[in-house]
Amino acid sequence: MIVYTVSHAPLLILFFYYIYRRYYSVVLEIEEIIDPIKEYINNSKEEFLKTYDNSDTNMSENIEPIFYNKKDYTAFMKTDKNEIETLWKTRILHENTPKGSIVMFYDAYKQAFTYYTDHTSMPVTILNAVAMKYVMRFSCRDFYQDEQTFKVKKENTDNKKQKKNEEDYPEDEFIENTYISPLIKIHNEKEETTETKNLKTLSNNAAFVRLKSYNNANCHDNNEKNVQNKKLPQDKNVNKFVSLGKMYNCHTLQNNKPQLKPDENTKYDEMFKPLVISNVSFEVTPETDVIKTNLSYKDFKLSKQD
Repeated sequence: MIVYTVSHAPLLILFFYYIYRRYYSVVLEIEEIIDPIKEYINNSKEEFLKTYDNSDTNMSENIEPIFYNKKDYTAFMKTDKNEIETLWKTRILHENTPKGSIVMFYDAYKQAFTYYTDHTSMPVTILNAVAMKYVMRFSCRDFYQDEQTFKVKKENTDNKKQKKNEEDYPEDEFIENTYISPLIKIHNEKEETTETKNLKTLSNNAAFVRLKSYNNANCHDNNEKNVQNKKLPQDKNVNKFVSLGKMYNCHTLQNNKPQLKPDENTKYDEMFKPLVISNVSFEVTPETDVIKTNLSYKDFKLSKQD
């Protein structure tokens, strides 16, 4: 007979716990909850960046050469209902997103992606993802101008710079084999006019009064060094989006059917002219005699009264 003492209690507890875990417990696998918005954006970005791997295909073949010449572009866009503007309005993308449906096309005059949606506040990340699909569908990749899509955070390998100051901003670097659109430089650079050149020369040649500083010189030098070392955030190139309202405002199907003109002869007598039938012989009767003659409705009623 086996006698269990109090000293054996911990061993028994461990034994029964082992049996329970080994044969009776069910291990539940915790599934990772995937955000549908992030999944949609990542899939669109992955497909978009793959287009840069194949350098043989021209992903901007549908863009007209006039877009790459600023002077010709501005002169051509001044004409009302030009061919390029109307053509790009017919290239329409219907897309279902996690935030709702979007109808998008490119406005050549505004240089923006215009869209219809029933969602009140569509995130810019979703709009960028739809714009990626648009430029891939219609082979106009240079229209996409979001700079952050082509960048990743630069890894800091220097151990001395583990602690960053709050004033420093993380540096980004471009993904390999990618490049931003050349249309950014063409259309965003400001041309120097004669007035701006004259203002520059005046500012350089002007004599400014320098007031006497009562501060310490060392403090002034330290402030200058801090300003030089401080990294300020630069303006980034982004896509331009223009909302055109709800989905019911979208008229993608153009009705090219000719409109029927109203009957010009709206007079009472003209509306009741007899029908003229050619190459048909009728037997002369009182009824057919009325049809053959050009008789008005008023005369017809008077003849019936007689």
